[in-house]
Amino acid sequence: MPETFLSARWENLIMANYAIDPELLKSYLPKGVIHDFYQNKIYVSLVGFMFKTKLFHIPLPFLEHLKKSIFAFM
Repeated sequence: MPETFLSARWENLIMANYAIDPELLKSYLPKGVIHDFYQNKIYVSLVGFMFKTKLFHIPLPFLEHLKKSIFAFM
C-alpha cells in the first residue's frame, strides 16, 4: 500500500443557509448560468470550518489550524 502523501481533516464545521431574492444574484452569475431552485426558493450558503492538514504524516504548522469560510450559491 502506498504511503499517504497528504491528509486533511475538517473540524468545527458550521453552515448557514439563507433564502434570498433571485434578482440579488443575477449580476454575479456568468452569462448562460441559471439559478438552481429548491422548493421554489434560491439559497445562499455560508460555510465555516477549521482545516487540519498533514504532509507525509507531518503536521504543517502554517496550515494546521487554517480557518476557512466558503460563500456558495445554491
